[in-house]
Amino acid sequence: MLSLSTDVPVQRLMMPKRRSLLRRTIPFIIIGLLAFALYLIFFVNIDEMIAIIKRTNLSIYSLSAVATILEMGFFALAWHYFLKPLSVKASFQKTFIYSWISNFVDLLVPAESVSGEISRVYLITRDGVDAGKAVASIVTQRILGTVIIIGALTFGALQLLIMRIPFPSLIQSLIFLVVTASAIFLSFIFVLCFKENWTQGLLNKIFSLIERISHGRWNLDGWRRKARKGVMEFHESIHFLGANPEKLILPVGFSIFSWFCGVLVYYLVFAAIGYVLNWSILIIVYTLVVALKSIPVGIPAEFGVTDIAMTILLGAFIGPEGLPIGAAATVLIRIITVWFRLIIGFCAVQWVGVKTLMESADLTSQ
Repeated sequence: MLSLSTDVPVQRLMMPKRRSLLRRTIPFIIIGLLAFALYLIFFVNIDEMIAIIKRTNLSIYSLSAVATILEMGFFALAWHYFLKPLSVKASFQKTFIYSWISNFVDLLVPAESVSGEISRVYLITRDGVDAGKAVASIVTQRILGTVIIIGALTFGALQLLIMRIPFPSLIQSLIFLVVTASAIFLSFIFVLCFKENWTQGLLNKIFSLIERISHGRWNLDGWRRKARKGVMEFHESIHFLGANPEKLILPVGFSIFSWFCGVLVYYLVFAAIGYVLNWSILIIVYTLVVALKSIPVGIPAEFGVTDIAMTILLGAFIGPEGLPIGAAATVLIRIITVWFRLIIGFCAVQWVGVKTLMESADLTSQ
């Protein structure tokens, strides 16, 4: 006989956690949206912005939704082919759904990029994948993403210089800052990837710190052994990928396609409101926004922060009359890249929850 009774307590236990997450998240969202609204009121001609939004070509705008789905699809494919050489048997369907869930977590939990990556590790290891291999695939994908950021900003800036398109000193400073910070981050990650003894030493210091804070009340021996094993698996996986660069051709290609689809969202939104921006400008703005969102500033989806930054960046390139255009484009872009993604991510969370419940029910009935 089919029985679901064993899952009811689990669901009841999860409900307070979900409500607690929403209680912590909603105030940040409201504050961020309020900050953006105040910025629009004091610095942007709202009537002109609304007029621009009203003349949006919905047919072209709907293509930006398709582009963001393709962006996530190529992102999932890249992760899938980072896992495949490590002998991880994970279907593309799973990596695609888990990528949407991680993006959903990124948007809701105030530690964007970090929380999403942790959720992907959790989801894939729940399917029986070694934690070290899961972390290796995600760290390699993060390294590649950082390389793309550096390359895109450098390429965009050089293109503007070659075409003699002026861009403000603020943008130049931001590009230099992001490229420098990304290079430092890459150096740190490479050291941890190829110096196992350093990684183990850092791990020991973290556990020692936790033991001091807990005054010995927590027994961490089991966790320490698991962490050491995970670090060994991680370094073995990293060394394997490094020794077999041909295995990286497909994931690198899919990552570039994913990044291009992200830029395409911006292009299509501007086309929908009747403006065409130089691709180099779109590349720079999109990449700077991606870099900004990768910083865990403690605000869900960086509401307010990203919106204001995007409006300023776009306005700076367009010119004195550019703020209403930049603000209108920002609103339309964020509808696609935040709210549309939240809806799909929520559906993915529900789908995985339903499938887990059904699998548990099947096991109970056997």
